[in-house]
Amino acid sequence: MKRSAVFLLSLTLFNSCLDRINIDIPNTTLPIVIDGLITDEPGPYTIQITRAAQLEENLNFKKFISAKSVTIFDNEGNSEQLSETEIGVYQTDPNGMRGVVGREYFIRIETRDGKIYESVPDKMNPVGKVDDLYYEFETFQPIADPTQYGFRIYADAQSVANGNNLFRWKFSGIFEIDTWPELHTVGLDGNPCVPDPRGCIDALDGSCTCCRCWVHVPEKLPRVSDNQFVSNGVFKKIEVGYVPIEYFPFLIKYRLEVKQMSLSRMAFEYWKTVQSQKEGTSSLFQPPTGKTRSNLFEKNGSSEVQGIFYAAAVQKKQTYITNSDLPIDIEVATWNCEVGRIAEDCTRAYPLSTGEKPIDWQ
Repeated sequence: MKRSAVFLLSLTLFNSCLDRINIDIPNTTLPIVIDGLITDEPGPYTIQITRAAQLEENLNFKKFISAKSVTIFDNEGNSEQLSETEIGVYQTDPNGMRGVVGREYFIRIETRDGKIYESVPDKMNPVGKVDDLYYEFETFQPIADPTQYGFRIYADAQSVANGNNLFRWKFSGIFEIDTWPELHTVGLDGNPCVPDPRGCIDALDGSCTCCRCWVHVPEKLPRVSDNQFVSNGVFKKIEVGYVPIEYFPFLIKYRLEVKQMSLSRMAFEYWKTVQSQKEGTSSLFQPPTGKTRSNLFEKNGSSEVQGIFYAAAVQKKQTYITNSDLPIDIEVATWNCEVGRIAEDCTRAYPLSTGEKPIDWQ
């Protein structure tokens, strides 16, 4: 008997858009998915363990599963066992193992049913340097919708002398918001604006624990490049992302960040396939790109494993865009019944919001 199942083009993109494909597969156990990396940045490093889910079982398409143990090893005899911070999510100690350029790293996972999974050792290659991160204003006029505005984001960077110069450019953003949770409303009995204030403001002193947040915007598309983009050892105007201009995200400050990450040939081919797959979803004429090749396997077994564990040296660059930097005046937006103000607990206003200010926020 066959059942309809949903797979992800890439389950390894944490907190990114999910691309769904409906296919028929035999009614068998779906593959385990392992996602993680180690870098030369300070830890902790995270490894996620999930299993592809049947559509009728889980509309989130991922089922996090616990393991008996998760350990990272290097080729110098060092190792660290990770701690489970929540179901299926494992982290190193913040002061524990740290990646070193030139070493090789692999993971070993023992599941609760006794199976052991390992990754092929991956070498951490040297990385170049990001010289500049900048943006260009763009406009787009849809046929039947209002004009859309945004910033195309670019980076200039240096390659590595005598290196393989295989890089991933990981772009992300953070924006700051102020909110008015006391103005929150709900619809009731035909009235769309019935007061329903959130309870995160102290009634005695007026202090608020949910009025200022920082919203994390993860990358939507992994981007890789190789030596074909290098001229005299320099990468020029590498496109790393796009940010639409919207009212609330740009009301205070928006931070752009790009990480230049060194890759082995194996990791480069993996992320290149993921990039091609995700780009192909937007084109009717995109040719098939094939299945992503995992570097994970079951030791002394033949169970299928998906995902990747790899090592990457990292260089990053950040820049900020404030409201005064915008080349246009943005039309004031409405949030429920409030004009120009977010009438909500800031941790609920956007996905991936937190009241904890980033330690490197400027």
